[in-house]
Amino acid sequence: MALPSVALLRPKKISLTVRISVVLVLAVVLPLLITGIGSELILRPTLLSQASTEMGNDAQKHTQAIDSLLIAHLQDLQFLGKFLATQKFLAGDDVFKQQALNELTLGYHLDANYSMWTLFNTNGKMLLSSPAAPTLRGKYAIPPEIMKQVRGPNKTLISDVYFDNTAHMAFIDMYTSVTSANGKFLGIERSTLKMTEIWTEINNETNATAGSFAMILDGHGVRIAYTNPDTTLTTFPPELFTSAAPLSQQFQQQVHDENIYGTTFVKELSDPTLVDQLQNPNGSPTFQFVPALQTESFQTYRATLQVVPWSYLVLRPVNTITNAANRQDIYLVLLAALVTLLAAIIGLVIGRSIARPILRSVSLLINSSTSLKTLAAREQSTAKEQKWIVDSARKGVEAMQYYAKASKIAANKLDSIGKDLTQNHERIDPFRMRQRLAEIVATAGYIENAANFQEHSSRDVSTAVRITTQVTEQLLVGATSASDAALQLEEVIKQLREVVGE
Repeated sequence: MALPSVALLRPKKISLTVRISVVLVLAVVLPLLITGIGSELILRPTLLSQASTEMGNDAQKHTQAIDSLLIAHLQDLQFLGKFLATQKFLAGDDVFKQQALNELTLGYHLDANYSMWTLFNTNGKMLLSSPAAPTLRGKYAIPPEIMKQVRGPNKTLISDVYFDNTAHMAFIDMYTSVTSANGKFLGIERSTLKMTEIWTEINNETNATAGSFAMILDGHGVRIAYTNPDTTLTTFPPELFTSAAPLSQQFQQQVHDENIYGTTFVKELSDPTLVDQLQNPNGSPTFQFVPALQTESFQTYRATLQVVPWSYLVLRPVNTITNAANRQDIYLVLLAALVTLLAAIIGLVIGRSIARPILRSVSLLINSSTSLKTLAAREQSTAKEQKWIVDSARKGVEAMQYYAKASKIAANKLDSIGKDLTQNHERIDPFRMRQRLAEIVATAGYIENAANFQEHSSRDVSTAVRITTQVTEQLLVGATSASDAALQLEEVIKQLREVVGE
C-alpha cells in the first residue's frame, strides 16, 4: 500500500487573506466584547440598584401614607370617644342617647371610607350604631381576643382584615376604649374602615413600570391586598386572601369563628422565599424571587408598616428593570455580527489585494526558477560534453606527442644510418649506395618534417585544450551558481507562500 506523501501529511497553512480578516475581526469585536462584559458587570447591577432605590422610595411613601391614614382614623375615633354625650350615654344616662347617636353619625360622615360607627358597653354588647345595625363578626359582636385587649382605659386596636362576600368589600375594625375624665373604663367605640383607599394605592402600582405590582401581607402571612390586573375591578386577583405559608391551627380556628375572609378556610399559595424574607426582619429589604403564579423573577422591596404588623411589597420584573442592559446586549450582538461581517469582507478584500501581487511575484519567481533550473541542467550537460571532448583531445595530443617523439627518434636513426653508409660506401655499390642513401636522407627529412608538424599541431591542440578546459570550468562554475540561485529562489518562493498561506 502506498504511503501518503509528506505534502499531504503537512497541515494546511492559513492563508494571508484569512489571517488579515481574522485580525480585523478581532480588532473590532474585542472592544464590543469588552463593552458587553462591562454592561453585565456594571450597567446591569447599577440598573438594579437604581430600581431598588426607586422601589424603596415608592414602598416607603405608601407605607407612610397607610400609616398616616390609619393614625388619622384612630385619632378620629379617639377624638369622638371624648365627646361628652358619648361618655354620658355609656355611663348609663339615656338622655344623651340621641346626641351620642348624632356623634356616631358625625364620625361616619368624616370619611367616605367609613362604613359603620358603633358603641358597645364594657361587656361588648352593642348599644348604638350608625348608619345601621352592624353585622356580627362570625359568632361575635366583638371577637373575644379583641375584647380582651381593648377592655380597659385608653386602649386602641386595629383588627385583622375582613372580607364581605356579599358586598365584595374588605374592611378593618378600629377599636378604642372610651374613658371618663377620671380614667374610668366606660365602653368601647368601633369604626369600620373600608380598604378601598389602600387597595387603590396597591392597584396604582401598575403605573410605575410595565409588569410591576404590589401586595400587602398581614402578620399571619395572608395577602390582604394585591394589585388587580382587572382594570374594571369586577373580579379579584387569584392571589388575594391566600397564605404564603401554612396557617397555624389557632388562626385557622379564628378565621372560622370570626368568618374573617367570608369563607371557613384560606387557600395556601406557597412562597417559601417570601416567607423566609418576612421571617428575617434584619435581612435586606431588597431581594429577588419568582412569586406564586408568576413565571419570571421579580426584584422586590419590602417595607414594614408601623401601626399594624403588615408588610408592603413592591415588585418589578427583573427583565423590565434590566431592559436597557438587555437592549444594549441585543444591539451589541447585532452590531458585532454586522461589524464582524464587514470586517471579514474588508479583510478578504485587503488580503486578496495584498496577496495578489505577492502571488504574481511568486508565479514569476517560479518561472524564473524553472528557467534557471533548465539553464543549469543544459549548462551542466554541455559542460559534461565539453569535458568529454577535452579529455578526448588530451588523449589525442598525448598520442601525437608520442608519435612525434617516435618519428623524431626514427629520423635520427635513419640519419645516423645514412651517415654511416656514406662513410662506408667503398664496400657498397656506389650508384646503388648513393641512391639508397639519398632516399634514406630524404625519408629522414620527411620524417623530421612530419615530426615538426606534429609537434606544432600538438602545441596548437594543447593550447585549445587549455582554453577549452578554462571554458569548461567556467561553465561548471556558472551551472553551479545557477543551481544555487535556483535553490535560493525556491526558498524565497517557499517563504512567500508561507506569508500568503498558499
